[in-house]
Amino acid sequence: MSVVVLGSVNHDVVCEVERLPGPGETILAAATRTNLGGKGSNQAVAAAKAGASVEFVARIGEDPDPALRKSLCEYSVGLEAVVEVPGTRTGTAYITVAAGENQIVVDPGANFRWESDAELDRSVAAEQIAAAEVVVAQLEVPIRVVRWAARHARRFILNAAPATDLPADLLRRCDPLIVNESELAAVTGHPITTPQEACVQARNLCLNGVPAVVATLGAAGAVWARRDGSAAVAAGYQPAPRIDSADSTGAGDAFVGALATVLADGADLPSGVAFATAAAALAVQSPGTHAAYPSRDQIIATLPAVPPARDPH
Repeated sequence: MSVVVLGSVNHDVVCEVERLPGPGETILAAATRTNLGGKGSNQAVAAAKAGASVEFVARIGEDPDPALRKSLCEYSVGLEAVVEVPGTRTGTAYITVAAGENQIVVDPGANFRWESDAELDRSVAAEQIAAAEVVVAQLEVPIRVVRWAARHARRFILNAAPATDLPADLLRRCDPLIVNESELAAVTGHPITTPQEACVQARNLCLNGVPAVVATLGAAGAVWARRDGSAAVAAGYQPAPRIDSADSTGAGDAFVGALATVLADGADLPSGVAFATAAAALAVQSPGTHAAYPSRDQIIATLPAVPPARDPH
């Protein structure tokens, strides 16, 4: 189960509040904590805890906090392709959490400081990506670098977050493209309010050349669609188990990391989505990100609580 995750790494500054502030409003935090984050590092840790052999490709600032590398090493994430960028600093995310919901602002820092494609072609990252069963990327790094990784990957997964316009050549390599409701709406231009609407738009993306799509719907679960031949598209709806959410920060990354792990192990998309749904349900029941992500044994033990998949219509 070899997985390469290419993406962001941040220092997270998390403020816990009674409710999220409105525009122009100042409120007091009940507590503040700092931890390692970024969608890239989150997904790398989630995949490693779910059982994958993970290499992480990332850019961090000069003279970073030693705890950054130590934290990733504790989860057995490979760091040979994590490069320090002179003259810049590691990215920072400012996160406000209230009643299981969050607001996030990211200062990308070193996450947006990458070499040219020609230099990347000669890097250890290129060797790792070419050898991996699955390569995962997000959009907290330059899209140029994401497209470079997609061209070199045997199987490429894109978590299209944060939402942005995606070139057709990149979409055609996504197996699957993973989005939430707002990101699916941004990609398709259609609002998403129900699993049925999400399924219609996921199917349309497949009909227009995307190999597979997974749309996460928070507490409602997820839908998936995949091309079965040149014209046919199969689709399904995976409900989520009922749970009490303590902190949704990074839950989508838990889903992505777990899904990448089982797809690298040869699982089909429907069973992979069920596995990832169990992982995300476990992750939101504890505060934080990396420490909250479940192990493979925990995910397997939770699978019986995941409702059966059903027809999205």
